[in-house]
Amino acid sequence: MKCYTALSQAIKDELVASCHGIYRGGLGVHLALVAMGGGLGMTIDLSCVPSTEADEDYVILYSETPGRFIVTIDPGDRFSFESLMCNHPHARIGTVSREPELVIQGLKGQPLIHLPVSELKAAWKRPFGGLM
Repeated sequence: MKCYTALSQAIKDELVASCHGIYRGGLGVHLALVAMGGGLGMTIDLSCVPSTEADEDYVILYSETPGRFIVTIDPGDRFSFESLMCNHPHARIGTVSREPELVIQGLKGQPLIHLPVSELKAAWKRPFGGLM
C-alpha cells in the first residue's frame, strides 16, 4: 500500500507523464500498449527489470505478476520521482523516444524485438486467426 501511496503522490505532484498497469499478457504486451497509446517509441533493457527468479527473457516479458506498473517520466522529473519512490521497488528499464519503434533487448543484451509502432497497431487490430 505504501508503494501505491507514493506513486499516487508522484501523480498528484505531476511527476508522471503516464502510468499503465501490467496484467493480462505481462510486461511485453503492456509495453506495446503504452507505445501504441502514446504513438512514441521505447527502448527497453530486460536486464534492468527487477526480478528475483526470472532468468529467461520470456518469463520477464510474459509473466503476469500483479502490482506492477509502467511509468513514464519526463527526464527533467527523474530525480524527483526517484527520490519520492526511493523506499519502494522501482527501476529505470528504458527510455521513451520520438522514433516510433519498440526496441527490447534481452537479458544478455541480444535484440529481441525491434518493431515500428505502426506494425504493433496493425497486429493489434487484425482478427485473431480465423475469428471475425
